[in-house]
Amino acid sequence: MLRIAIVTNILAPYRTPVFSALAAQPGVTVRVIACAEQEDNRLWDYPPPRCELAILRPRVFKYRERYIHCNPDVFQALAGWRPDVVVTDGFNPTHLFAFVYARRRGIPHVTMTDGTADSERTLSALHRLVRRFVFARSHGHVAASAGGLALFDAYRLPAQRRFLSCLCVDNAAYGGPAPAALRPYDLMFCGRMEAVKDPLFALAVALELARRLRRPVRMLFVGSGTLDAQVRAAAALYPGLVEAHFAGFLSQAELPGMYRAARVFLFPSRWDPWGVVVNEACAAGMPVLASPHAGAAHELVRDGENGYVCGLDVQRWADRAQALLQDEAHWVRCSERSRALVADYTFERAGAGLASACRNAVAGNAAAQTDGRYRSWPSVVIVERQLLNYRIGLYQQLRALLAERGIALTLLVGQGTPAEQMKRNEASLPWAVPIPTHYALRYRVCWQPYGRQARAADMVVVMHENKILYNLWLMLVARPSRLAFWGHGANLQSERPGGWKERFKRWTVGRADWWFAYTDMSARLIEAAGFPRERTTVVENAADTTEMVALCADIGELELARWRARLGLGGGPVGLYLGSLYHEKRLDFLLAAARRVRAALPGFELLIVGAGPDQAALQAAAASDRWIHFLGPLSGRDKCVALRLADVMLNPGLVGLGILDSFASGKPMLTTDCGLHSPEIAYLESGRNGIMTPNDLDSYAAAAVAVLRNPAQLAALSEAARASGGRYTVENMARRLCQGIEAALAQH
Repeated sequence: MLRIAIVTNILAPYRTPVFSALAAQPGVTVRVIACAEQEDNRLWDYPPPRCELAILRPRVFKYRERYIHCNPDVFQALAGWRPDVVVTDGFNPTHLFAFVYARRRGIPHVTMTDGTADSERTLSALHRLVRRFVFARSHGHVAASAGGLALFDAYRLPAQRRFLSCLCVDNAAYGGPAPAALRPYDLMFCGRMEAVKDPLFALAVALELARRLRRPVRMLFVGSGTLDAQVRAAAALYPGLVEAHFAGFLSQAELPGMYRAARVFLFPSRWDPWGVVVNEACAAGMPVLASPHAGAAHELVRDGENGYVCGLDVQRWADRAQALLQDEAHWVRCSERSRALVADYTFERAGAGLASACRNAVAGNAAAQTDGRYRSWPSVVIVERQLLNYRIGLYQQLRALLAERGIALTLLVGQGTPAEQMKRNEASLPWAVPIPTHYALRYRVCWQPYGRQARAADMVVVMHENKILYNLWLMLVARPSRLAFWGHGANLQSERPGGWKERFKRWTVGRADWWFAYTDMSARLIEAAGFPRERTTVVENAADTTEMVALCADIGELELARWRARLGLGGGPVGLYLGSLYHEKRLDFLLAAARRVRAALPGFELLIVGAGPDQAALQAAAASDRWIHFLGPLSGRDKCVALRLADVMLNPGLVGLGILDSFASGKPMLTTDCGLHSPEIAYLESGRNGIMTPNDLDSYAAAAVAVLRNPAQLAALSEAARASGGRYTVENMARRLCQGIEAALAQH
């Protein structure tokens, strides 16, 4: 049984349920040690944690509006519990006492913070020195947000020791039907009535909105503080413009009903590491307007999706509030998106993240180095020459799965070539570690040295690419404990399959200890090159389509009608090309086929979504033919609108992970047997969830015409495509990768 001691300032309503969720984890027992039950500027009520609780003798003093706890009896509380790991959530003297206790007893220590790089920007040199000292001698670090992970970046903390335990509320308590028409208040502010929360700015937005709408704006204020009287007096000056209701401080049980009574939530905080009130508003189905100074901005509040993030300018806030209040469909979309985004912010998830950090810390303590610093054991390094958007969800889930098993993941990331960067699909992760990237011979070869990380790892996983020279260094000179490849096993787009490049690639197949094959097709190629099948894991390469599925389902007919009018689409069938624009996609073939389809079906129109080296030809075609619409690169909701507008997806050239867009949207893919496809083409079952024709223009155009003329066949293909999306998911891929890594680590 893992005994965890958590030292915290006071019991907060958004943290005590997390401690309860942690205590509910299998093999875990928890003791929460609080410096005090409350501070005099808080009026919180909270459910008591379902674990052992100790309240220390209050010893607190106030300095510059901050409460400083100094409880030497924390030593006695810890000694009586005899924990296996100590977690502290701050840097008050009491927290530092607990850190000293852990160091003296040789017990792993985990830091936990709600702070972000932005919220801690003004810390003094002394504060930073204390943090640097504690961080460097701790076994794990738990952040509440992506901003917290960025803070860890600033201190250069190892990626394998970072974990997330999100801030959250009881989402179910705030849910329930509450359409806009049944919400009597236009706007809501909830929080402490203090200058840092800026309730007067919220009132100013209400006044400007009333002038624009030419009617009184009903506004709900919830909370108390030193500005309470001032805000009430200011609101009373405008009786014909603002009808303000002040609910004062409310209990946790009273809050959900208040949130369900208002339409738009205002969060103009001038400083906030997160803002749990945003969780409450999203769970209640409210669009949110937030300042960029809140940690929840751009993470839980996504600009244009479930509200807006903008600087503290009254006119801009009024613009956005007016758009939400006057466009019912827009309000509904943002409301539903708020509920969808907050659904992942749960006590169970937060508790699991904290449990993973503690288990990982205990495992790392067993492998303590002589200088007092620690590394996790065992450790896996994965190297990406460039990190692309579709890999983000995979690595986030894989990291969590491995952490649950006591395995630390370090992701090393380089940069793509200028041509690859033109495709505009590179991404970043706050916990990924950048590595130097050098190209030569007109970008035909790449050198990415990372010897220090490779030497310290129990397993290194690299992409199987000829151009990555450091792979040769690992294979022949500085071989790590275990070396694994992942990829296709061959270059399926090679113009000379029998040439020296492909012969060399087949030779390197056998130089690994383990293989992660993209698909069953890849596994067969790897086995044909002589690698043992029993040391190959098929991962079923996928991308995270969860958001795409939700967005496609959320887009209604009114929104589609507006897009049709904007693009000038008629009532005929629509084909869509979606992807990067380069030679292997056979874009000339696409245009020729589309013109034949247009000749057979005069109402046919073509949408082209993407960017790349060959986009000029597509732009020229759109300029000469009004039925061809070049939309450039799209993402998020706009990309899903394009998918919803289409009847079929057309790609006569290379098909790779783009097949998953077809499955997520239920728009069947039509392609050719061109010999250029990536292994993911194995997911396409011609005649069931898509169509593959012979590699000639007549066959391809005829198949497109036939499908577009046959609604029953089109509906059957669409339904089968959606069904295929349930199998090829990033969740399943992460699970398969995790299982393969465990199996590889078990091999001698």
